[in-house]
Amino acid sequence: MRGTSPPRRARYQSPPLVANLFVTDTPCRVGSVGHRSLPLVAAPSRVDASCRVSPRPSRDLPILTVLLLFVFMPLSARGADRTWTRSTRWSAVRTAKDGPARAIGAYNAGCVQGAVALPPEGPGFEVMHLGRHRYFGHPALTGFVRQLALAASEQHLPVLLVGDLAQPRGGPTPTDHGSHQSGLDVDIAYTRPAQMLWQPLPPAQREDLQPPPVVDLATQKLNAAWTPLVAELVELAASDPAVERVFVNPAVKHALCARGDPEARWLAKLRPWWGHHDHFHVRLKCPAGNSECRPQPPVPDGVGCDLSLAWWFTNDARTAAATRSRASHRLAGAPLPGLCRDILR
Repeated sequence: MRGTSPPRRARYQSPPLVANLFVTDTPCRVGSVGHRSLPLVAAPSRVDASCRVSPRPSRDLPILTVLLLFVFMPLSARGADRTWTRSTRWSAVRTAKDGPARAIGAYNAGCVQGAVALPPEGPGFEVMHLGRHRYFGHPALTGFVRQLALAASEQHLPVLLVGDLAQPRGGPTPTDHGSHQSGLDVDIAYTRPAQMLWQPLPPAQREDLQPPPVVDLATQKLNAAWTPLVAELVELAASDPAVERVFVNPAVKHALCARGDPEARWLAKLRPWWGHHDHFHVRLKCPAGNSECRPQPPVPDGVGCDLSLAWWFTNDARTAAATRSRASHRLAGAPLPGLCRDILR
């Protein structure tokens, strides 16, 4: 009977989790930065030829693996948090970030530090939709609203109905806006409900209030709610030197251009845009000395009472409107500056 051979000594095999990983003999250089490769660390995209990999597997790999997991897992956990850019994270915050006022980033991709809350009502204004918690803004913005309300009162205009400003720390909103993120945007109703034109509206009635539209979107014509008082309010807002742009319905811009003063410089700030039939959207310039605020390119030369306005009443504009929702979604998804991560904390 043939004798059985003694069992062969098993060849070394890398543990399953670290198979085919090797230690390096010499430092690897990526560009001009030297470092030593480590197991479980992804290889750089460009590795210098001086990085030589030993064909011998390291017998210390299991120990190294445990140590590296211990060291790097906290870093990975922190790096894996991608939810800070989600609108639901920003809308859940109920307090402003303490510190000097800073508008950070762009109007459609930014945040704000040191925001202040606009009161539910004040001299010449009332705030709508308080339950949204979008009544915060850079102090320059809340100051603008107060000044505009006082100026409107002095000119015997109705009390302003103020819509959304920004969330307590800015950032993306879950609904309605691609901008309003850096604390420098505010929506203001063209007018009030006719029966309450000169009467105060209690907060409960303002919560779900939709301001009266002044434009019939189907016909692109102004309706009976448009009055000289509305035109005066829009002119008053656009004439403020701190204002960068005022977004209005194209029919509103057309009506103001037709008033017989086509050279008025404030008209250049009126930018036609879809919707905006029941409110106008005021955007302030970046505050002086606020280097982290990213401005928009300046408005084009001229006052805009030309072919650029006429385009909005063409079939091409109606076709473009069909893709507007997709464009707005992309706008709302613009990357936030890294500084905003600290603002959210």
